[in-house]
Amino acid sequence: MMKKTTILAILAIGFIFTSCTKDEEITEKRITQSFQNLPDLGDNYIYEGWLIVGNQKISTGRFSHTEGTSFTSNAIDISAVNSATTYVLTIEPATETGADLASPSGWIFSKGNFANNTATPSTKDALFSGDGNLETATGKFFLKAPSVDKTGSDANGIWFIDALPPTKGGFTSLPTLASGWIYEGWVVVPNSNGGVTPVSTGRFSDPNKADVSFFGAANNNEFKGPNGVPPFPGEDFIADPNNRYSGVTFPINLQNATVVISIEPTTNDTAAPFGLKPLAVKLSNQATATAVSLTNNYANKKITGTVKR
Repeated sequence: MMKKTTILAILAIGFIFTSCTKDEEITEKRITQSFQNLPDLGDNYIYEGWLIVGNQKISTGRFSHTEGTSFTSNAIDISAVNSATTYVLTIEPATETGADLASPSGWIFSKGNFANNTATPSTKDALFSGDGNLETATGKFFLKAPSVDKTGSDANGIWFIDALPPTKGGFTSLPTLASGWIYEGWVVVPNSNGGVTPVSTGRFSDPNKADVSFFGAANNNEFKGPNGVPPFPGEDFIADPNNRYSGVTFPINLQNATVVISIEPTTNDTAAPFGLKPLAVKLSNQATATAVSLTNNYANKKITGTVKR
């Protein structure tokens, strides 16, 4: 009888322990996030997932473009997980600390609503307006400085145009960006410290219209010479009257510059290309007044994602 009682007691303890373990397991849940062809954001930015639960935004973790191929969140309260209506993927500054870590930047890269336990975040109406993508986009430019007079040469200007003389901008299949995002041109050139300085050529939404200066519309084409310039994205870098780039020699010779088209948050005021750099090329003793093609870093790379809870 004593042996039977002991066995029953052990079984009862085991039942209680098992019940507690099961209760603990169902109080929290992990989110699995899988993405394909996330762009490399470089060292200054990182991706972060978020669950949207009413007015709450709950982080599902930060990850790089390679980690994002399969990334699992830390344990999250199961009631919040089950109540989430939407998954949002943002781009965040990699150096954020303290309170800044607790809320998203607002730089939304992709998003998707949950259907049962799965969301398929997309760049539709997030990074791009509608179903846009950069898989087939092309871009070209000319080293040409139409504003020069007695100072400067064609090596000091860059214009993203279709031809000389231009009839339209030099881009094809360039998608319209969603609200909160804008394109920006850059030339990365040597500085007096032995390094390089990114110099903005201007921001634009419509590649067939004039761009807007990084320093504001009132400063459009402030670097040009005395003559006129075409109404398309680009800039002549003949003089620097407001000392914007103190370490850079003007007129700027662009024949060995690195040329970049970035996608920027409209709220970003950093004087360097953002982490999204779909089009770029490094020049080497480039001839002037000759069409140059940009390399599409996102060509044939469809961005997709699956999130499971």
